[in-house]
Amino acid sequence: MHTLKAVASSSLSLAEDHYIYSIAAAAPGSFAVISSDDSLRVFNADDLSNSSIITPSAHEGVTSLRSYDAGQQLLATTGRDGKVKLWDMRRGKSPVVELHTLNHAPALSLACSAQTNDIAAGTEYIKHDNVYQAVVAFWYVLSPIQPRLQYIESHNDDVTELQYHPTLNHIALSGSTDGLVNIYNTNITDEDDALVQVINHGSVHHAGWLDEKTVYALSHDEDFAIHPMTDPDDQTAGEAEPTQFNDLRQPLNCEYVVQLCQNSQGQYIAAGNKLEQRLDLVPLVSSPSWQFDQTNSWRLPGAHGEEVIRSVYVDEQSQSVLTCGEDGCVRVWKPEAGDSASQTDSSAKGTRQKEKRSKNKDRFKPY
Repeated sequence: MHTLKAVASSSLSLAEDHYIYSIAAAAPGSFAVISSDDSLRVFNADDLSNSSIITPSAHEGVTSLRSYDAGQQLLATTGRDGKVKLWDMRRGKSPVVELHTLNHAPALSLACSAQTNDIAAGTEYIKHDNVYQAVVAFWYVLSPIQPRLQYIESHNDDVTELQYHPTLNHIALSGSTDGLVNIYNTNITDEDDALVQVINHGSVHHAGWLDEKTVYALSHDEDFAIHPMTDPDDQTAGEAEPTQFNDLRQPLNCEYVVQLCQNSQGQYIAAGNKLEQRLDLVPLVSSPSWQFDQTNSWRLPGAHGEEVIRSVYVDEQSQSVLTCGEDGCVRVWKPEAGDSASQTDSSAKGTRQKEKRSKNKDRFKPY
């Protein structure tokens, strides 16, 4: 077990009784957050006091935030007003692109593909003209008047998660409170034909890819599973069995799971405990089989006190972890002095053994 220390904490001038939903990279060294007051704010992780408001009202009920292209300082947001907006941090307080969902359905989830200039949004399950629908819509940002594609029958409850495949830009994933994780080939307009895999998991909180051929799903009651992605071109292959972890609260000694964090070092489950006031980043490893390596966890003692953490961002560039939560604060965490996984033994005796252990631990550094 390793320890991270809170080196900075700030409300970013957010008024009392508001909390922060989500963190995303906004530009090199800068980050953005959305809050319960509907604001979109940016800050520098090196100096949390140096924050600014991009807009005090991103939406009437902001719901999600994603980095569209941090290198170009572009952010995307969705809201309960049925709008999807693209923001350029260099061009003032108005969105550069504004999209509208079918029948102005509240937009709950969001995914971006800067490589193909695509944005996808998932909506709430609402009634319109006596028909209930939850929509997964795709827009080409350079021609944003109408969605280029909409799937309206694949989910029968709120769409809570969207992700693009890590390497195949035409493959996308959606998750819903109807319990399904759907994988689509978005080159296909016919909805039935576009649906290449359906995973039945339980009310989906988060879902996505662990690698090019592996999908994870996390339910709202902390049930976690890993599923192999099927090959739609292989008609002879049967459906591979998933790895079921079930409820993570007991095995990880936590009260809730924030999300799965990913970077070049690997994957981590962010598991919170309000009673003990801590957050653990627990490595998820695939060899020899999918399992949690709790001995190499990183602990954030104190966390956000007794308040729930809503979002975690692992920043490799600054070698830090950022968290935000229902206490209305952003915090920056770095390793405790003398407790770095890359630390080596200075003594000549045992140096080779220590380097071997350090090399192994480096694999699990969260940044």
